[in-house]
Order: sequence, then structure tokens, then C-alpha cells
Amino acid sequence: MTDLARHARDFAQDLALEAARMIQQAAGQQHAIELKSAGDWCSALDRRIEDHLKARIAQAYPEHGFLGEESAKTQVSDGLLWVIDPIDGSMNFLRGYPQFSVSIALLSDGEPIAACIVDPCRQEVFSAAVNQGATLNGSPMQVAATDHLQLAVAATVFPKPRAASLPDYLTQFGRAVSTVAGVRRSGSMALELAYLAAGRVDVFWSHDMGSWDAAAGVLLIREAGGQVFTLDGLVWHASRRIAAATPQLIHSWLELLCPKENPPCGQLSI
Repeated sequence: MTDLARHARDFAQDLALEAARMIQQAAGQQHAIELKSAGDWCSALDRRIEDHLKARIAQAYPEHGFLGEESAKTQVSDGLLWVIDPIDGSMNFLRGYPQFSVSIALLSDGEPIAACIVDPCRQEVFSAAVNQGATLNGSPMQVAATDHLQLAVAATVFPKPRAASLPDYLTQFGRAVSTVAGVRRSGSMALELAYLAAGRVDVFWSHDMGSWDAAAGVLLIREAGGQVFTLDGLVWHASRRIAAATPQLIHSWLELLCPKENPPCGQLSI
């Protein structure tokens, strides 16, 4: 497994950089926008990149499965499965807002063993392989040492406008804004998770995201010393409510999101 994880990480990095170049070459062009649902956009470029990555993976690892945001609506399965988000933050890309990424991960029986997230705008490459650490542009990453929520920077992704969980989320958002040092929201969940792994933010939470949004970031955070958990008791790839924190903040962050006197979100699952 160690050799596979290392080779898959290097391959994922190659693929993510290829996708980043495709994005850079298409920057500034007009792209037809497809509205998948309220607040959920994609373009032909998303699909072209995903098709390219799928073909490259099929050639290199024909025995592996594939799950992409644009081409498949199936769930994470057992065995070896590549999980891809060709442009995480498509709305940002289509509007020229420079905060989006490519996210690629290899899962083994539902858990990520290799991952890469690339930011095409900043030329940043976040990579990890299970039990081998996480890196940013080749240098080791570690989560921050922040130990009080009042000093923490939180990151989040807003639910879609008509999401059923929006009321619960807004309640949590209010508690977070009134407690932590600051809350950041970029529109790319993959980058927010990568930033937690890199020590740029300290805690994270989201509602209504897909497994392709989280797969790579889950491994980056784990390998950088952080923890990922869910707020509904489900495993991360089946959950719609994912959170993460540094080890020092995990319990206080959970208590803020789900206070004992009025728990809106179920059992902790790490």
C-alpha cells in the first residue's frame, strides 16, 4: 500500500498540474454556463478536464474506479477509486474570481491514500500520501498550534441557496462569527481544507458538500496533524456535514457547532 500511495500521489500531482494548465489556457475566454441547481455552476471546461483526467487514469490504472463531480452521481464504493473535482469553485472561475482549484484523490475502501490539490492562480501544489506526510510545493505542512477558539481563524463554504440545512448552518455561522477571531469563505472547499492543513486557518465546517469536494482535503489534514469529523454521525464520504480542526481545538469547535443543550447535528464521527 505504501508504494501504491506514493506512486498515486505523484500521478495525482501530474494530473492536477495538467488540469491547472488547461484552466490557465482557458482563462479570460467566454464559457457557456450550465446551471445545475441554484448556486451550482459548471461549464464545458469542467467536463472537458474531467474527461481528460478520466482517460489518463484509465490508461495508467485500468483496474481502478472513477468518481467525478460532473460525470457520475454514484457513491463512494469499496476497492480503489479515484475521486475528482476538475474545478472546485467553478462559479469563481467563470466570474474571474481567482480562488478555485483542482482536487484529485485515490481512495482505498472509502479512505483516501493519495491526494493532490492545485491552485492554478497561485501556483501552489498541496500533496499527501497516507502515512507519509503532506507537503506544499514540496515542503512539509503542519496544522497550526492555535489552542483557543478566540484566536482561531475559521473557514467555511456556504450551503446552496435552497439547501434544507441552511437554517442550521446559519445558526452555527452566528455562533462562529461571535466567537472566533475571523471567518473566511473563498468558494473552494478543497482550498479551505488545504489551508487548514497548511496552518493558514484553524477550523472548518460545511454543509451539503459532495465527496469530491472533500476527498483530497481529508487526507491533507490528517497527514498534517489535524482531524476531520462529521456532524451527523456518518462516515465522511457519506456525510453532508463535514468539519475539521487542529487537535487542540477539536473539542471546543465541536461544542460550538453542536452545543449540548441543543444539539442540531448528531453524533461525532472522527
